[in-house]
Amino acid sequence: MRRVIEHADPQAFGHLALPVLLAAEAENCVQIGLAHRMAAGGYAPESVDGLDRPLLLTVEGDGGIDLIAVQTLRRTMIVSRGSTAGVQCLADWLAARPWEGAWIVGVCPSVGELARAYGEASGRVARVGMRQRTFQASAVVPPRAVPGTMRPATPADRGTLAAFMHGFEVELAMVDDEDPLARADRSIAAGRLFVWEDGGGPVAMAGWAGPTPHGVRVNWVYTPPDRRGRGYASNLVAALTRRLLAGGRRFCFLHTDLANPISNGIYQRLGYQPVCDGERWTFG
Repeated sequence: MRRVIEHADPQAFGHLALPVLLAAEAENCVQIGLAHRMAAGGYAPESVDGLDRPLLLTVEGDGGIDLIAVQTLRRTMIVSRGSTAGVQCLADWLAARPWEGAWIVGVCPSVGELARAYGEASGRVARVGMRQRTFQASAVVPPRAVPGTMRPATPADRGTLAAFMHGFEVELAMVDDEDPLARADRSIAAGRLFVWEDGGGPVAMAGWAGPTPHGVRVNWVYTPPDRRGRGYASNLVAALTRRLLAGGRRFCFLHTDLANPISNGIYQRLGYQPVCDGERWTFG
């Protein structure tokens, strides 16, 4: 018999979830980053960075925690791998709540089972918005050198990077209503955004987030369409990965869109190896 438990205290939830998630560090890297921050007291119970109150769930049975679901980004729920019974239990609970999120993201096959079961229970239309692959690297294979250099983003870049972030979200069909300038300001102030500069300004962007005990996730990899095909992103990701590994991380993780064979090929040539596949499901 399984039941869903909703947790009100992010710090206590972080301590509870971390040992379970760490059994598959690359697979759960996004949730681990969030749980680690919660365990360290980085989230208030009322809000997350001024956004909606987080939804923190475990599905538990006689054997302990079966599945973990975390929603900190307004409308996106991230779910771990779980049993078929645990997935069905969560689907029924979300339908009865009722849950009003727009996306469920997670590892296959559990995320697809959850999306379909929740869609049937709630009457909402479920469709796959993106198929993803999780990669990890412990060393970097240098790409072909191109003009330019990596540097940390600065406040002077805020307008350019806000436009890059908006373009990134448009291509992923995941635009939300947060001001891109505010998001860029926050990421720059945290020291998590880097640019490849060539010809006097940024021509590509990449960042990092969600440190885990042994790794960190590379994200926000974006080159505007008119600058693609020149090797900027390859060199930026390689340089950023090398920097993060040199800083003490054993691994770097990243997620790709399986519909984009170019980026998947680029990352593998840089030394990233596939770990697992996932999906993002969208609900109307």
